[in-house]
Amino acid sequence: MQERYSEVLIEAFGIRCGYEGREVLKGVTISLHPGELVGLLGPNGAGKSTLIKTLSKVLRPIAGTIYVEGEDIESLPFREVAKRIGVVPQETMLDYKFTVYDVVMMGRNPYISRFKGETRLDREVVMDVMRATNTLEFANRFITELSGGEKQRVILARALAQQPKILLLDEPTSHLDISYQIEMLNLIKRLIKERNMGALSALHDPNLASQFCERIILMKDGRIYDFGAPKDVLTSKNLKEVFNIDVIVKEHPVYNSVYILPLSKANRDYTSFNKRIHIICGGGTGSKIIYLLHRQFEVSAGVINLLDSDADVSNELGIDAIFEAPFSPISEENYRKNLSMIDASDIVIISSLPFGEGNLSNLKAFEYAVNRGKVTIMVDDPPIETRDFTGGKAISLWNRLKEMSIVIRNNEIENLPEIIYERVGATQTRG
Repeated sequence: MQERYSEVLIEAFGIRCGYEGREVLKGVTISLHPGELVGLLGPNGAGKSTLIKTLSKVLRPIAGTIYVEGEDIESLPFREVAKRIGVVPQETMLDYKFTVYDVVMMGRNPYISRFKGETRLDREVVMDVMRATNTLEFANRFITELSGGEKQRVILARALAQQPKILLLDEPTSHLDISYQIEMLNLIKRLIKERNMGALSALHDPNLASQFCERIILMKDGRIYDFGAPKDVLTSKNLKEVFNIDVIVKEHPVYNSVYILPLSKANRDYTSFNKRIHIICGGGTGSKIIYLLHRQFEVSAGVINLLDSDADVSNELGIDAIFEAPFSPISEENYRKNLSMIDASDIVIISSLPFGEGNLSNLKAFEYAVNRGKVTIMVDDPPIETRDFTGGKAISLWNRLKEMSIVIRNNEIENLPEIIYERVGATQTRG
């Protein structure tokens, strides 16, 4: 890392740590800067909580070094660490009848002398952080009387009362409903900007992490799998590798971030059904088909114009695809490439794309697939009559090809893996 110490609040190099002989963290290196909220994502057991405990000196690493504002954490007394690092734990047991004020005052323990007790400054700090966290209104209520969201704000206020430059939060939004989750993260984001702090927060929701975090650490098996801006880290490929889940990643329509839509697992595993599928699509009509089939089969696509959402999906998933320049007719070269991909495929699907003179060769490529004896599937919804801008040429060819293909409607696309398996399997059996 090249940052100067004065610009880094906390920095860890090659941290290894574990419990009872089991290594949990396996060489973790991270840094945290003033004014930023860094999200920590990963499946259960990835090492998120262990990392937070190690950075706050609750656990001692087996190997590696941690610097807090340029000083080795091992050289700092626990009281000094508590002045620099505030922790909001995942679970806080507060079953006793402490008032909210008393709980927040606990955050002043690193400053309070055993013999002198709390000072005027301690009380001023407590009142300040309670105002900042909107907890002053119930200062005299018992902590046991508060809702989950109110308790979390109190625990945050207690951490802020330590006047730290660094906040470490272990899933601060867990067990909260969505309104409290957003309220909590908005509050944290505002406070670290106003107080020039840095915060590292373990989170379980990648959409919240994408919306609120400047950078994201993605952990897997005790190691950092990826680290960077949300758009760079929260990709379909990364989330598949780390969480073993298929997702759609899209640009957020409001915020400068991405949002993630998880896809349900397939009812049946067809990955052993070794077939290659070529999808002829465009105009956004193939995205759902590509997303659905790439999880189970080897998939290619084309010819698609760049800037088309079908092209974006193909790029995002790393699909082998043929792209044409934006708003340009399909060239002879790309038409030939399309035929080559069809030759390499077992099944060819054409979506319900609109046809003009510029992309009519896509339909002619599908005709080539039919003539080559490929298993062909057509999505005939909406009707071709509403999608033909070629003066009837597309209608004539489409309707003729329907007689030699499997025809489905849009509401059957989700069943495509089953349709392919049943129809192609039946064909192979007859052969």
